Amino acid sequence: MSDASFMEFTFCFTPVTIPYFFSLLLLIRQGHLQTIILLMKCGADPSLIDGEGYNSVHLAVLYQHLPIIAYLIAKGQNIDAPDMNGMTPLMLSAQKIIGMEPTSFLLKLNPSINLADKIHQNTALHCAVSSGNINAVDLLLEAGSSLDVQNAKGETPLDLARQTRNRLITHILTSEADSRSGRNSRALKILQKYEILLVNLVCLSLLGGIGYILNLNTDSWLLKGTLFALVTAGSQLFTRRLVGPTSQKHLPAIIFMSSIFWMFMTWFFCFLPELAQATVQVPFMISVFLLLYYFYKTWRTDPGYIKCSEEEKKQVLFCFGIVEQQLLSYLGLKNRIGLRGLFYLPTVCHK
Repeated sequence: MSDASFMEFTFCFTPVTIPYFFSLLLLIRQGHLQTIILLMKCGADPSLIDGEGYNSVHLAVLYQHLPIIAYLIAKGQNIDAPDMNGMTPLMLSAQKIIGMEPTSFLLKLNPSINLADKIHQNTALHCAVSSGNINAVDLLLEAGSSLDVQNAKGETPLDLARQTRNRLITHILTSEADSRSGRNSRALKILQKYEILLVNLVCLSLLGGIGYILNLNTDSWLLKGTLFALVTAGSQLFTRRLVGPTSQKHLPAIIFMSSIFWMFMTWFFCFLPELAQATVQVPFMISVFLLLYYFYKTWRTDPGYIKCSEEEKKQVLFCFGIVEQQLLSYLGLKNRIGLRGLFYLPTVCHK
């Protein structure tokens, strides 16, 4: 009988209470994932809390065991479960753990980023600012944390940053506030409403301008280079200020249609008067028709989308966490003993 099978047999068929040194919460602190899986298979309750008011998810976050976090969430634990002070795992990570992880990993599990704790009414962004966790501040702002939520003292995250005199976080929050206020301006909302139309017009103008510059009847490459620089600067300014995610998704198709438009214009106004023979016109029109037809079919045909439930997404995240943990263990073992002593590295994704 293997060690894992013996442990599973012992845990599942021993009628007495498991000793404290084998308790689930202690194993979470130590990061023993396989033993945790066996305990939960045999009925261990991950929702129990320890003497400090932390449940299993809180402890896995505090000790930065990402595979255990993924496993517990995949088994139905609440990602927003509060501790005795009302702090969620995301708040604990933002306040107590300096760095990208596990805050970045928790944000992938879709937590409520604007929840407030019971005592101070601080959000996760308040916690990150008060502890000077710059990485967590960046991640939370990228995830869309509100800058206007006030805690029990009426302080916003920006007020806390100014009180702690952290210039970098103050600059980050101020820049984000200015950026968000700019997005909410009336003129910008109107531009966003007609964003696709504007992008179409700009792409048409850009390609037409490039063709016009190349066709200029001048030998001055300095003039052409200056005009190209102006066109490039204008396109960069427009792209950074006005092109949003919706336009970026449709941008390849917009550029393609703009190219087709100018190809038609070039053909009908430049080549058609001189190439009026049917042997030229008929193949061209057939090619154009087939081009547009296949483009339409490619654009409108659904390639298929495999839908998965939230439970399946959590299982995938758990598998990635297992692989990441074992990859890090492999790299650490490789650095210590080299490849000669490394013959077997188990990679098991438990359901």
